[in-house]
Amino acid sequence: MNVQADDIFKIKTLSQPQGDGRTIFYQENWIDEADNAYYSRLRKLDRATRRQVPFGHDQQHDHAPKLDHAQTTLGFLSQDKDGQPQVFVQATDGGSARQLTHEKDGVGDFLWAADDASIFYQTQTTPAKPDPKRPAVKTVTKAQYKLNGAGVLPEGLTSSLKQQTLANKTGQTLYTNPDGFGLAAVSPAGDTIALALGRDEKDDKNFGSQVGLFDLATGKVTLLALEAPQSALEALTFSPDGTQLLLFGNEGRLPNVQQNHLWHADLSTGELTDTTADLDLDITGMITGDSQRGLSGRGAAFATSDYYVTTGFDHGRASLYVGGPDEPLHVLLGGDRHITDWALTPDGHGLIFTCSDPVVPSQLRYFDLITEDEMLLVDPNTRYENSHTLVAPEEFNFDRGEFNIEGWYYAPATASAEKHPAILYVHGGPQVGYGDTFFHEMQFLAGKGYGVICLNPRGGAGYGQAFTAAVIQHYGEDDYQDLMTGVDEALRLDPQIDATHVYVTGGSYGGFMTNWIVTHTDRFKAAATQRSISDWISFYGTSDIGYYFTPWELQGTWSGDTEDVQTLWNFSPLKYIANVKTPTLVLHGEEDQRCPIGQGEEFYTGLKMHGVDTKFMRFPGSNHELSRSGMPHLRIARLNAIADWFEAHR
Repeated sequence: MNVQADDIFKIKTLSQPQGDGRTIFYQENWIDEADNAYYSRLRKLDRATRRQVPFGHDQQHDHAPKLDHAQTTLGFLSQDKDGQPQVFVQATDGGSARQLTHEKDGVGDFLWAADDASIFYQTQTTPAKPDPKRPAVKTVTKAQYKLNGAGVLPEGLTSSLKQQTLANKTGQTLYTNPDGFGLAAVSPAGDTIALALGRDEKDDKNFGSQVGLFDLATGKVTLLALEAPQSALEALTFSPDGTQLLLFGNEGRLPNVQQNHLWHADLSTGELTDTTADLDLDITGMITGDSQRGLSGRGAAFATSDYYVTTGFDHGRASLYVGGPDEPLHVLLGGDRHITDWALTPDGHGLIFTCSDPVVPSQLRYFDLITEDEMLLVDPNTRYENSHTLVAPEEFNFDRGEFNIEGWYYAPATASAEKHPAILYVHGGPQVGYGDTFFHEMQFLAGKGYGVICLNPRGGAGYGQAFTAAVIQHYGEDDYQDLMTGVDEALRLDPQIDATHVYVTGGSYGGFMTNWIVTHTDRFKAAATQRSISDWISFYGTSDIGYYFTPWELQGTWSGDTEDVQTLWNFSPLKYIANVKTPTLVLHGEEDQRCPIGQGEEFYTGLKMHGVDTKFMRFPGSNHELSRSGMPHLRIARLNAIADWFEAHR
């Protein structure tokens, strides 16, 4: 059976693995068709017997599990009776979960104290909600005053760090910050908490970040930061002896495109060292996809004080690397796959991880660091994988200019002697990349009889600093040529592709490129542009990131304005709308703050006024994440709409 649009309800993914290697806890994520909702639950696995036991509070909203150091209590987040996220705790040997925190505005994150007798958690006090019958005026004073998925941000928030023992029902406030903060790690001695801090909320042009070391005894915060004003650092984990701290971040030399490296801090001297300075490797690079969720985002962990594990993204593969203060990083767990989440066992001898590849949505596996044996523990989609035709894409490469361009080609799921159509699918970002992970949408389109061409043009992640930076000030230039050459290469790779029936689609940056493509060539039979940018002038002041993303990408500067209107207009596909002959479907979420729906409206109106075959589909209640985490029924409607549009232009 070929993959269907509504198969998103049949696929489960796993995340947040942890445990001592004998007993393992993990999170299972799925989408419920009846409720049209995303759910998660926790499970306990005995590695020897493979017996699984459900854990958690309600088996629907349980997420973000964290075992205490003794492995006797599992803490996690779930919903209270008012729908607010709270910390719950449950003994690892069984019994019911109980609610620990009772914060009116809920809990954002939590960490175990070193002695396991209490937790530290972050909460935010929000202004009183107005009467919906008498809506209040919203006043903003910051340049970044709204956020995709949240809308206009409330002002006057206060973030607090609290500590609560397992015996109490309320937490004690230790630290407050009106500019907000994130929790990172607790030192082994239990005397210091690493916090994620921004630079200066009053400076709308400062995008750096720094680490705050909060001393529990004195209440003082010591800052760890790089000297450059736009540098960014975020703490990951303390060493077992508490003398070192691993961080990821960059020196802020290049707006938006500088790779994140792994940094080492000697806490006795405050010295910061870039451990990946000699590697052209992106520690936190992102594989684009539509199936993984509920991930911990763990970036590094110490096995011993001189041996640590970290993530790395290289040539479409998200792998785990090992190294130490005196040992260069090298691959520990690699292969043509996506390591989605992971944790070391407390003794440092084992590694529990979840992973995916193009034909496997998600698995839980165990790797023995001593014997180097790897073991499959759980595959929640075995029945689905065995009953559906899943296409393993063929990887291909070609040289263009100074770069080697990588791509993946999904052949149609059902082989035929007849010629078949193909789709060029342009990824978003652009600072992400396609890779060896499960992508439901590509499998769906292959199941519809299309060859699917997925390319990583210059500007994406995973191919070095120069590759990522090559698109800055050059949107629609060599990246466009990379894509066009990639289509030619795919036609050579699969002679069964009908060159007269090649289609193009993409979202966000991929939507911009779709707009650029149809305004610069007629080679595509039809197009579908999703959550796109069409006009950089209006984007500057209406997007939640417009005022800084625009100069970052088009000017290569940290800040800028609309004084040079001609440059912004030259980069805008709308300028060239009179050139379009390609039938173009426009899809946009009505609550998209990243690429506001006005971008789609402008492009649709331009197409309509120039007599182009077009249709505009507006998705209510949907933001920029529609294709990944939007309302499930609308995700399905979007998939079917794209397939129907291309089918109508066969």
